[in-house]
Amino acid sequence: MNKKPLPALITVVDIGTHKTVALVGQLINGKARMLGFSERRTDGVVKGTVVDLDKLHASVHEVVNDLERVTQRAVHEIYLSIAGPSVEGERVKGFVAVPAHDGKVTSRDLAEAIASAKRLEPPQGRMTMLYMRQPTLLDGRAVANPVGLQGKRLEVNFWRITMEEGNVRFRVSMVNGMSMHVREFILASHAAACAVVNDSERQGGVLVIDIGAGTTDWILYYKGHILCAGSIPVGGEHVTNDLSVALRISRDTAEDLKIRFASAMHRATDLNQTIWKDGNQGVGDQQFNRGTITQVTSLRFQEIIEFVRKDVVRNLEQIFPGHAVKFDQNFLPSGAILTGGTANLADAVEATQTVLGLSARVGQTQFDTEALRKPEYAGVVGMMVAAIEDAPPVVRRPRGTFDWLRDLFRF
Repeated sequence: MNKKPLPALITVVDIGTHKTVALVGQLINGKARMLGFSERRTDGVVKGTVVDLDKLHASVHEVVNDLERVTQRAVHEIYLSIAGPSVEGERVKGFVAVPAHDGKVTSRDLAEAIASAKRLEPPQGRMTMLYMRQPTLLDGRAVANPVGLQGKRLEVNFWRITMEEGNVRFRVSMVNGMSMHVREFILASHAAACAVVNDSERQGGVLVIDIGAGTTDWILYYKGHILCAGSIPVGGEHVTNDLSVALRISRDTAEDLKIRFASAMHRATDLNQTIWKDGNQGVGDQQFNRGTITQVTSLRFQEIIEFVRKDVVRNLEQIFPGHAVKFDQNFLPSGAILTGGTANLADAVEATQTVLGLSARVGQTQFDTEALRKPEYAGVVGMMVAAIEDAPPVVRRPRGTFDWLRDLFRF
């Protein structure tokens, strides 16, 4: 993100395959107080890709209208999430040889190294959306701020996010068509992490898996920085669809059974359980074997986690070519954190631990509004956190004698 002063009101919009969620907060002393919230069904998006701009426009327009109605103020700019397979990431590097006779790094050296990293053009048909900072190295050792330190070779690293030009144009034109503009784009997986991951977990190493309806986005933090991120075109809707096909029932019925009876783990004891859709065993009620349900849902859920594992390993092999990176608890002592609506599936944590060989937990947002302290709202809550965290610090003028006297005598 660019370091621009924050507005008094911050509006974030998280567009998912199944639902669009928006939040508006008032910035007070560096924290956001929620003023309005809206959640509407998303139309026009399939697996994170815009397929019908008019339908998506209507969905976003509805949530923005909801916020304006609550706050009685017009929304002029928004933070917009980006996610899905159309979003790709790669590591880019910039180098500079420290030219000073004393070997001290200057701010100009740092600026030149950053410019060198950002000079590489994205692949044809793609646009650079974000540069997410990775460790800065001085003579091979990580430093927080190299300016003033002595060394010979300065290297800066970024995780660069690119997106298909068509998808970017769709989103920008949609927002412009509502007499607003996009202030910043925020990577959805990073937003989810901002809502559920603490500094010590980032420092130790943690994998965040955000399982949406149509896509599953993940992001890996290592030694306090983003190491890599990715997305796979499979999500919670695939669990529902599998259940619908296997049991020959409607999608709505399958979704209801998934929420009430499904599990990410299949156990032999499930085969002995009979369940009823309505529970009254009356006319029209349907009978199912719970073992069949859990067998279907566990296979798909564990497949999603396995896809994530393979994608993470593939990225690590590209970042550390020639080095065998063991993807285990030693590498990621903070384990995995699940967010998104599918994280609510029974036994999701146990299944994730089984597939990844890591400790795992479901991420709960820490937010003033209790209704939003759920894994499915990690994305929109985290967008608000990310917008504030990535803003520049408040600039305070030097305090002189008059300021001191004014505070002392309160005049």
